[in-house]
Amino acid sequence: MQAPSASDAPSSTEARRSSDVSTERILDAAALVFGEKGYEAARVADIARRSGLTTGALYARWLTKQELFLAAVEQRGSTRTEVVSGQAELSAARKLAELGSGLLGGGDDSDDAARNLMLEACVMARRDSSLSADVAQSLDVEAAVLAEVVSQGKAADEIDASLSTEAIVFACQALGLGARLAAAAEPREVGLPSVEDWRELMTRFVDSIGPSQS
Repeated sequence: MQAPSASDAPSSTEARRSSDVSTERILDAAALVFGEKGYEAARVADIARRSGLTTGALYARWLTKQELFLAAVEQRGSTRTEVVSGQAELSAARKLAELGSGLLGGGDDSDDAARNLMLEACVMARRDSSLSADVAQSLDVEAAVLAEVVSQGKAADEIDASLSTEAIVFACQALGLGARLAAAAEPREVGLPSVEDWRELMTRFVDSIGPSQS
């Protein structure tokens, strides 16, 4: 049988692209599994099964479950923030309102997994100091995206320039994590607000940090 020619063999670019796709599949699956089950209960085998790959493919990239967890946190921590911030048709104020309206879920499984994953990451960082720096870095990446949106809003006179950007960003992140924590504590006698009511509240919150009318 004739040996394949060099032109028949996958190029290094094709091989790299295939590897990148597999890595994305693994990290997407890891975000879902860690977000659903938590770090302690999640198994690498569950993640491999969800990604459609082998456990060997996972361990070829990350030596431990902790390394995989941190990679998923880094990849997914700011995914939705970056997607919304990149929507050029939205004003900065609307971008913040859109981000706020999604804090309680109601999107797809991927959105919910990303939010739950960051909550789990913060809990794990409290338990294990060796994770603190990596989790803080992921939050910093998200904060940088939010800060850029706030800066755009101030430049466009949509957000009060006298307000601290750091304070606004911290409020957004605290609200995000707090909302997920409160939503996770179910069943509750006082139910969660409807998506419409929550969106209205977040819109008013963003309006409240607009330029002073006085």
